[in-house]
This record gives sequence, C-alpha cells and structure tokens, in this order.
Amino acid sequence: MTSKYIRPLALLLCAALLGCLLAACGGSASSPASSAAPASDSASASGSSTLPSSTTEANTGELNPGNFDENSVFSITGTSNAFAPCLGWGPGVSGCSLKSVIAAASLLHWAEDARMSSRSPEAIQEAFYSWYDGLTDSQQEGFAEAWPLIKDAALDLLSDKDSMTDRIADAGLDADTLPGCTLKNWQALQTVLDGIVPETNGEA
Repeated sequence: MTSKYIRPLALLLCAALLGCLLAACGGSASSPASSAAPASDSASASGSSTLPSSTTEANTGELNPGNFDENSVFSITGTSNAFAPCLGWGPGVSGCSLKSVIAAASLLHWAEDARMSSRSPEAIQEAFYSWYDGLTDSQQEGFAEAWPLIKDAALDLLSDKDSMTDRIADAGLDADTLPGCTLKNWQALQTVLDGIVPETNGEA
C-alpha cells in the first residue's frame, strides 16, 4: 500500500477515535448532571422538614414572658377580698374611725401585691368595676361615702404611722405589717378611684 493511501486512512482512523472520545466525554458529562437532579430534590425534601422562620417565631413568641400583659384585668386578682372591709359602714357609724383603718390597710396591701403603679388606669378601673358593679345601689352609695375616710387613713399610715398607734392597736392590726405598700402603688390606685367614685354629701 502506497503512502498516498496510508495517510488518508490514518486521518480517518484518528477522526473516528476522536469522535468516540468526544461521545464518551459527552455521556460522562451528562451523567453527573442527571445524577445531580435527585440530589437537588433530596435537599428540597430535607429543607421541607424544617419549619419556616415565621412559624418558628410565632411558636416561640407564645413562650416569651414579655408577652404577658400586666395591664390585663385578669392579672389583677383579689379585688373582692380587698374591698370587703370597705362595706357596711360609713361616716357617723359607730367605730367608723377604726373601720377606715382596717379598710385602708386592706387596700394598701392589695395595691402593693397587684403592683398598681405598673398597671394602666384602664386596667385598675376594670378591676374596680368588676367588684363595684356587683354591689347594690345602697352598697355603692355606702362605699362612696366611706372612700374619703379610707384614703385619709391610708395616707396617714403611709406618712405618719406613729400617730396612729392607738387606732392600729384598737383595730386589731399588726403595726409591723403596716403600711405594707409603697407610696407610688397607693397613689396609682387612689388616683383612679378619685376619678370614678361618685362624690357624696356624707360627713365624718
């Protein structure tokens, strides 16, 4: 075979081999691409098992103590018990001076326990009305008449307890536990009640 035939034949063989190599490389290149798709699907499936960030925040937010509303009426408890000593007497009634001290002591302890200075006026009003609205007309009137005596006794306990030693003892109270309230907690309660308790013509 002459050289003029050998060279074209060699070129054809090289072209054929090159074609085979290119085909093989193309197949192997497409193979990883096809196998990468399931991997992507797998990652998507794995991602779907985690909660969306918005859902996670909503769930953990419910456990956040900061969501507790201190101004809610439902967080102010003991209203009826606190006001119980304020009923059944009024100005001019025998023993009203001692009864006013007892009532004042009860409201002072309630104002402190309920942390009234941290409550909104609306929350204090609602707590008061939850008790007041359940009274009869005569009871409401009686409380309105007694309120000036009660708040005066409370202020005396806060500012000059020593001058009330005899009244405290006669009322059967423990002087060591009085007044048992900070001025700011009492003022928060008194300010609200002064604005909503009807004024009367009752006299001490």
